[in-house]
Amino acid sequence: MFLNRKNIDVYLFDVDGTLVVDGVIPESAIETIKELREEGNLVMLATGRCQGQLKEITDQVKVDGFIQNNGAYAILGKEILYEAPINPETIWKLHNENFNLGVLTKDRYVRFLNTNKAFKKFADSLKIEDPKKGDTSVIDRDKIYSLTIASLDLENEINTKKYPDLRFIKVSNYGYDIVAKGTNKSSAFAAIKAKYPQGHIIAFGDNLNDLEMLDEADLSVCMAGAPEECKKASSFVTKTAENNGIEFAVDNYIKRVLG
Repeated sequence: MFLNRKNIDVYLFDVDGTLVVDGVIPESAIETIKELREEGNLVMLATGRCQGQLKEITDQVKVDGFIQNNGAYAILGKEILYEAPINPETIWKLHNENFNLGVLTKDRYVRFLNTNKAFKKFADSLKIEDPKKGDTSVIDRDKIYSLTIASLDLENEINTKKYPDLRFIKVSNYGYDIVAKGTNKSSAFAAIKAKYPQGHIIAFGDNLNDLEMLDEADLSVCMAGAPEECKKASSFVTKTAENNGIEFAVDNYIKRVLG
């Protein structure tokens, strides 16, 4: 079985804005990923979402694993490569400050307050569904790998310095994604390299939560229209997702470099 080879290349694809446009994966990207896997490469989604938010995506394209929850949980096949759950005491502290808090396990995204204007703005800005109403028992019962906070006045309502054990990632003018300090989408790279020491990690992204992944991958591709920080951290800037950017990068850059 090719999974036992040491020279497998692992392709990481951010979801929103990179692989997906308005919930749909361009046909050229679906075909490119199919060809990569047929050639013996591994494909993982690298996303801020949990698996429960990805069914619409995995119904369109087959993948081998996930770097999810902004890097706090990574799984390849059935093997957990990395996990960094958030301390429940910290989550309770945020909850008790009455923030518009959403919590993400490895497969569920729930919130505790009723849907309000801030969360609606946050969800709409990211083109994701509002989280379902949940019960606070999840905080102590399950491992929470990431959080979201929504606000209509983001910078003034939330003092991030009060939470030194957390990393706040501004993903919208209306909200943060939050993970344990030191966690990002490249956190599983050491485990991937240990499994496939002769292979390459090739990353595709388009936003600031992709920055470490783009910077630390062996080869990295940034989508057109991404922030300048992402472009500077990347090996190659391709076209937009809707203009077949993934196919273009693989055909005109990745294959040329890797032969």
